Amino acid sequence: MNRLRPSILLITLVAGLFASSGIAQGQGRHGDVMVTVANDKVIALPAGGSAIEEGLGANETVQKTAARGQTGFALTSTRLLGFTSELRRWADVPLTGEERVERHQVLPRLIVVQTNRQLYGFQEGRGHWTNESLGASETVTQVHGHGHVAVVVTSERALAFSSFTGGFFSLPWSTDERVVSVEETNDAVMVRTSTRLLAFRSQTTAWVEVK
Repeated sequence: MNRLRPSILLITLVAGLFASSGIAQGQGRHGDVMVTVANDKVIALPAGGSAIEEGLGANETVQKTAARGQTGFALTSTRLLGFTSELRRWADVPLTGEERVERHQVLPRLIVVQTNRQLYGFQEGRGHWTNESLGASETVTQVHGHGHVAVVVTSERALAFSSFTGGFFSLPWSTDERVVSVEETNDAVMVRTSTRLLAFRSQTTAWVEVK
C-alpha cells in the first residue's frame, strides 16, 4: 500500500479542517488563502501551496482569525499576525499589555487594525506592518476599506493606508469640519466633509483637495 509523504499528508489534513465551520477563508482573484488554528499553531494554506505555520508562545491564545484574497490575519492575546501569500510567510507585531483591539478590516491586499492606542496597517505584498499612534483624546469614528486603500476617520483627522505605498497618510480637520460621506473604488477613496472634498489614490502619498 502506498503511503502519503508527510508534507502531502499535512496538506490533506489541513484542507479537511478548512471544510468545517469556523475556518477563515479568503476569496481573491489570484487564489484564496485559508487560516485556521491547530496544535498551538496558526496555519495558513495558500492556493496551490503547502501549509505555512506560526507557532504560538507559552499561554498565547488566538482570539480571532480572518482571511480575504491573498491576505490572512490572526489576533492573539499578545500580537497581530498577518500572512502574505505572495511571500509565503507570517509577519507579526506585538501588542502592549494595556492595548485592546477594537476593530479590524481585512482586504485582499492589506489589513488595518485599530486598538485603543494605535492604528496598524499590513501590506500583503511586502509582508510588513506599520503603526501610527492615536492622540490622547483622539477617537476613531469610521474605518472603511476597498481594493488597495483603507481609510480611518477620527475626531481629529483622516488617515489613508495603501497596499502600494504603505504608511498612514493623514490630513487634519479644520475647526468644526465634519465628515458627510466616504466613497471608495479599488484604487481611491473620496471623503466629503462639510467644507471640502478630499481624495486619496492608492499609488500616492498625499491627500488632495478636489475643487
